[in-house]
Amino acid sequence: MKRRLVRILFTLLAVYIILSIFIIKNSDKHIYVYHEPSNLSIRYGESQYSVIVQNIKVSLEKVTKEKFYITYSQVTGNQSYFGLTLIIENLEKKKINKAAFEYIYIEDTTTKQKYYPIPYFEIENFPQDQPLLYKAKFYAKFQPLPHDTHTINIYFKFAGNLFTLKNVDIR
Repeated sequence: MKRRLVRILFTLLAVYIILSIFIIKNSDKHIYVYHEPSNLSIRYGESQYSVIVQNIKVSLEKVTKEKFYITYSQVTGNQSYFGLTLIIENLEKKKINKAAFEYIYIEDTTTKQKYYPIPYFEIENFPQDQPLLYKAKFYAKFQPLPHDTHTINIYFKFAGNLFTLKNVDIR
C-alpha cells in the first residue's frame, strides 16, 4: 500500500513538472490575465456626495470638526466650530461667478434641526496657484453640532439653483 501511494505521488509530480515546462515554453503565445479584487474600481478624486443641477456640479470635499479652547492673557473662550468645504464646478468649463452664492444651511437628519453658518464664508479659486476659473472652493463655518449628530443634509443655493446633498456622514 505504501509503495503504491509513493508511485502515485511520483507520477503526479512528473505530470505536474511536464505540464509546467509545456506552459512556460508556450507562455509567449498566450496572455494570462490575473484579476484580483482591489480598490482600483473606486473612483479616486471624486466625492461620494455630489449633485449636478443644470451644468453646475457641487461636491463635498471635506468636513472639519475643530474643538479647542483658548486661554490667552485676557482672552478666554471656546473657539470650536464645524466647517464644510464644497467644490463648485461648471461642467461646460465656463467661468464661475463667485457672487452668485445665495445661502447655505445644514439640517440634522434625525432631529430635523437646521443650522445656519456663522457670518464667515469664503469662495476662492481652485487651485489657488493656477486657477481653473470653472472650479471654485466654498468654505463655511458653523457652530459645533451636537455630539449625537451622525448624518446631515446640506442645502446650498448658488446661481439660482438649490443643491441638496443628502445623508452626509460626519462621524
